[in-house]
Amino acid sequence: MTKPVLIAGAGLGGLLFARALSRRGIPFKIYERDAHVNVRGQGYRIRISTDGINALKAVLTPEDYERLRRGTAQTGGGGIHNIDAITGEPEVKSDAANKNSDSNNKPKGGPGLGGDVLGVARGFLREELLRGFEDKVTWNKNVRGYKLQSDGVVAVFADGESEEGCMLVGADGLHSGVTKQLTDGKVRSYDTGARMIHGQTPARVFKDIGNGVFFLADHKSHPGYIGMITNVRPGVLENEPDTELGWVFVGSPGSFDAPNGDFSITGKPAADLSRELTQKWHPRLREILLQQNDAEAAFLKMSTASPDGVPEWKNEPRVTILGDAVHCMTPAGGVGANSALKDAEFLGRLIGEAGGFKEGITEAYEKEMRVYASENVKMSFKEASQRFSITDLK
Repeated sequence: MTKPVLIAGAGLGGLLFARALSRRGIPFKIYERDAHVNVRGQGYRIRISTDGINALKAVLTPEDYERLRRGTAQTGGGGIHNIDAITGEPEVKSDAANKNSDSNNKPKGGPGLGGDVLGVARGFLREELLRGFEDKVTWNKNVRGYKLQSDGVVAVFADGESEEGCMLVGADGLHSGVTKQLTDGKVRSYDTGARMIHGQTPARVFKDIGNGVFFLADHKSHPGYIGMITNVRPGVLENEPDTELGWVFVGSPGSFDAPNGDFSITGKPAADLSRELTQKWHPRLREILLQQNDAEAAFLKMSTASPDGVPEWKNEPRVTILGDAVHCMTPAGGVGANSALKDAEFLGRLIGEAGGFKEGITEAYEKEMRVYASENVKMSFKEASQRFSITDLK
């Protein structure tokens, strides 16, 4: 009997990787530390650009991709607007800021950001990738590490149980036990000090704001900078007033922090914190916070992998890592999820073409992944540092 590929993590990367294996008839098992898919806030709205779209199209059936596309929104239209959150008036952009936009007032973006861009709630994308694979995931199962065998690998779980497979792929995020063991601590995440609150608000609340990508900036109410990033797509105000639009509230290091050091707060406590921090905002803009869907609010740290890029570690033919487990990125630049999807498609393709485990697969994957992921991490950190005044990592 062929041993399955073991996947630690049922996030975006882990699920797309599983689908890539499934399309090629490679057996797999997925283990997720969360108790169920909606156990915690699923993160902010994300942009799926060229790399991510190509990965999704390569793995999903045309029918599945079309259903996913219909549930997203093509971004663009309305331009980019920098607004003073206190006065509600447009900010005057500096020459340096203007250099970050082309003549059509569209962001230059980073690697893989050209062409079509889809806006999607991370939770919706995860649910679509999970569709039909619900019985493939073992929930509440945390992969703590692994043991190598001559003919495979054994995943060791936090509850003391274990499972044999031909390969183990860590797609289990920032605190991956697979990453810690595989790289001997060489790969780790750093706290930028910046803080975020994700939220969603009905589109009708944005009627007096307009269409486009909005950067709301407040340099006066708190130490440092706080602000919001949101996108109001064309047509939604007129045709979909009850659709919830996602936004991310961001603060530079020292501007605000998690109450009592609890970085896991979600729901009303997180929503109320965003309202408290924006009491001086212009009423037209503050309505976004006041009328948000409290259930969707979630507090988040802004973390990053080393800005020096993805380090090298001793290759293990039967074990590797993808997505945030190897190269977590700030939301600036919009490349984190796209990189994870690219990892998943590429690694799945290599294993599929080989018909399963083969010496050299993880080495080939890691060699190429280090190139594009390092570029994306550096770009993402540079963008975040400039916008949010990040100077130190912890």
